[in-house]
Amino acid sequence: MTTAWIILVYGILVAIIGAYGYFKASSVPSLIAGAVSGVILLAASFAMMRGSYRLGWVAALALAILLLGRFARPAFAEHQLWPGGVMVALSLLAVVALLVGRNAPSGM
Repeated sequence: MTTAWIILVYGILVAIIGAYGYFKASSVPSLIAGAVSGVILLAASFAMMRGSYRLGWVAALALAILLLGRFARPAFAEHQLWPGGVMVALSLLAVVALLVGRNAPSGM
């Protein structure tokens, strides 16, 4: 259950960072991508909590890896700490949490 809560917080943070991108740079793509990614992560978290652990786990892992790949270049090649470095750190934490919690809790 802890993994699902981590993904819930991760989804909220992804949505907030997307909204920040919109307000800071008037970037509509940041707003849309952040909102869609956040909603998918929230849905994955709720699926993990409500008995569809494997489905939510796969969706969250796939999206965390995609976000990690998307933000790795700006973070490392361009030495961009915000938002690239923050998203890389958050995505890495999410991937590690998902891999550690890859097995459904007992009773699911």
